[in-house]
Amino acid sequence: MKQSLRQTPIIALCGFLGSGKTTLLRRWSRDKELNNAAMMVHDLSEFGLDAELLSEEGVSPTKGRLVGRVAALHGSHSREQLQNSIKVTLDEISHLTPAAPLVLCESTGAARPWPLITALTQNEDFYLRHFIVTVDALSLHRDFADGSALTGEASISTDIALHHAAEVLAEQLAFASIIVLTKIDTIPKNVIELQVANLQKIQPLAPVGLSAQAGLLLHQLEANPAPQISDLKARAETLGLTQQAATSEDVEALVFRDSRPFHPERLHQACLHHLATGLYRTKGFLWLASRPGDVLLWQQSGSQISLELIGNWRAEVANDSEGKLLAEEIEHLKKQLEGEHPEFGDRHNELTLIGLKQARESFYAALQGALCTDKEIREWKSKGTFSDPWPVSVIEIK
Repeated sequence: MKQSLRQTPIIALCGFLGSGKTTLLRRWSRDKELNNAAMMVHDLSEFGLDAELLSEEGVSPTKGRLVGRVAALHGSHSREQLQNSIKVTLDEISHLTPAAPLVLCESTGAARPWPLITALTQNEDFYLRHFIVTVDALSLHRDFADGSALTGEASISTDIALHHAAEVLAEQLAFASIIVLTKIDTIPKNVIELQVANLQKIQPLAPVGLSAQAGLLLHQLEANPAPQISDLKARAETLGLTQQAATSEDVEALVFRDSRPFHPERLHQACLHHLATGLYRTKGFLWLASRPGDVLLWQQSGSQISLELIGNWRAEVANDSEGKLLAEEIEHLKKQLEGEHPEFGDRHNELTLIGLKQARESFYAALQGALCTDKEIREWKSKGTFSDPWPVSVIEIK
């Protein structure tokens, strides 16, 4: 398909769960030349965390709608309604003022590539500029023999969860016009070179970019040509993928919600003993009894867990323990907290668990057991202390 100068480019970001798609988009969205770009964010969960992270501060995404310049297409909008939801969203984007110079689309990590590509190319006012597939270098090293298990040169694990992940990843790579190998700071340089060589065996037509801490910038990909949809269609037909569901059928999401704080030690133990290989991804917001003021962004992929301090709970700020607020500021905060939990205020836990059924449900139960008991909550209210094995240092990532 030949592109018209009037067509708006779409950059699709695909890749298995936890491979760094949102991290890249959060970095790219800070570039001035992308100020007016539109975004479509797909998430298996009914809790659209990624859309919330990518929306402007103070703007709440609405499921299935374009709010500002971010469309939160999560839940059924990433599965059964994919085609129609993208159709509606592209129409809304085409009427933005000022016009969007491009569209960034982040898919769920369980996405099947061909249904996504057909949905993105249904509107003639837009064209697919890149179909980028992110690959987690540490996961590739740890679980897939640096890619040799995907090329057939090494045996794939008998672990059913890893076997399923390999199938989804290999399928995504088959349609890549660009591959981005992420988290390269976690493995040695000679291993990276082996991984690049294996990825090029899987998809020889796609250049491989390297990224540590979202260090690969969008403008560095400009020289790469747009994929030809006719070629991708032929590939889908050859592989027998034209009648696929939009997402991997066995990978689903479960949302954990509770206002009570986590006991930091028991949460740590839950992670040590209940993170099975079938739990591909967890993400969301949480709070620890030992850190009542901290809004913590939780990100887990495989055995990797990160806690990012992203703000303070209003309930803690309103306490004004350091006496820095004016009376009217405290009153304003208290009005904002009206209708919130009588003990915890706006503090809450909301985590999405994505993976195979048994692994999701096992970790869900472990999270329930990690919540503070009534006795521990009384201790928290009395300013009691809690054993906290989680890191306390803060690292700023630019």
